Amino acid sequence: MIQRTFGPRLALGACLALLAAAVGRFVFDGVAYLRSPYSRDYGEGVVLALTRLLAEHGSYFGPVGEYPMIHGNYPPVFLILSAVAYRLFGPSLAAPRALSLLSTSALMVIVYVIVGQRWRDRSLALCAAFLLVAPWFVVTWAPLGRVDMLACLFSAAGLWLFATAGDGRGWRWWTSGACFVLGAFTKQTALVAPAAALLSLLHGPATRRLIPRFFLAFVLPAAAVLLVLVLATHGQAWSHLVTYTAAADYSLTALGKGYGSFVVSAAPLLAVILLGLGACSDRLLARSDRPFALYWVLNLGALVTTAKAGAAQNYLVEPWLATVLLAALALGALRERSPEVFRWWPVLMLVAAAVALVAGHGAARLPRPIRNPLQATEYRSLDEAVAGTSGPILSENLSVLVRQGKPVLVEPFGMLLLSRKGLWRPDRLVADCEAGRFDLIVYENRLRDIPGMDACLDRRYEPTATLGPYDLLRPRPAAP
Repeated sequence: MIQRTFGPRLALGACLALLAAAVGRFVFDGVAYLRSPYSRDYGEGVVLALTRLLAEHGSYFGPVGEYPMIHGNYPPVFLILSAVAYRLFGPSLAAPRALSLLSTSALMVIVYVIVGQRWRDRSLALCAAFLLVAPWFVVTWAPLGRVDMLACLFSAAGLWLFATAGDGRGWRWWTSGACFVLGAFTKQTALVAPAAALLSLLHGPATRRLIPRFFLAFVLPAAAVLLVLVLATHGQAWSHLVTYTAAADYSLTALGKGYGSFVVSAAPLLAVILLGLGACSDRLLARSDRPFALYWVLNLGALVTTAKAGAAQNYLVEPWLATVLLAALALGALRERSPEVFRWWPVLMLVAAAVALVAGHGAARLPRPIRNPLQATEYRSLDEAVAGTSGPILSENLSVLVRQGKPVLVEPFGMLLLSRKGLWRPDRLVADCEAGRFDLIVYENRLRDIPGMDACLDRRYEPTATLGPYDLLRPRPAAP
């Protein structure tokens, strides 16, 4: 390993100290989420509702024209693991949040192993691993009970095993295929890693002969699992995971914002990658590193998914993972090519860490019900209102329904999107609203956009309380 002078060592110490603070923030926020029973994230409620359906009924893929009207837009791997915890410990946000946090921690280990094995430098590997949790969009998403971090873990693990599998005959090759299958059935968009692996095989005759083996390791098993899932659910899994999920709205404004947020946070790393590809393309596009280079390119293209309705910072996480990996590999290649210049690589990592921590810093602030759950009186009052209601409840906070043992009748955002594409008619929901069937409605900002619901809520329901972001509505008394 190249001898470092005092200056580079000082920069390395500063970089590790800064990144240790980022890891400390990740741990602190993770503990805060685990100890809070409340949620401000809409998607956490969806995951919890689907988990309960799976745990209690064996499937969450049902006809959306009947109650419960829920779009099962997530594949089953994360939900199966959450359902096991649900059966063991009951309804809680703690289990899916813990699963996401553990996945993030394991992902950091995978990054460390990939970089460490490639360049035999524990300092560079440690910087890359810690850098993973530095930006606001990772530290705010990793503690949530959502599917993304587990999907990223499977993708990174699969790519690492694939890149080190050699001639495709050992256990690493087949295990990489299993990881890719698990990733795809954790989140539909987790196809970037296997796509990068497949494209890397097109480089020359020696690797092209492995393409049939790749189909045996990933494509055929994935197709078989999908077929079994579709048959077992009488076609409902296909409708939910493919037809309904594809029926989304897109926004060019959101697209520009997504790319802008990513470029601001990743600018130093992007510069390192471009420099590495320009100066060391022979190394970064060689057999062992080529999958990671293609993974990065494909992820930059996949940022277009930030334009999708309902997309949040989670769509920045995997591109960040790909960027951290390739930037660390590029630094190793640059240092090997120009050791005197790039013995100062810790300075580049220090700048990257500082930018990642500063960019969007305000967005990383913990929500109050997570930061101080004992002081979140409005959420405690919401729990009490839901628990004290004996009849049907329509709520935009799905997690409170699951935690209080109440049935989830409608998932408003998913149904709204399907109604806009003509894939769901809200007639039954509106009719039940007009009949005053719902004893309590917890409204935030979605239900009124469903056709017919705005007029019904004004006519048949009256506000009784405002609890934080939620308005509580109950049926109007009958006219004398």
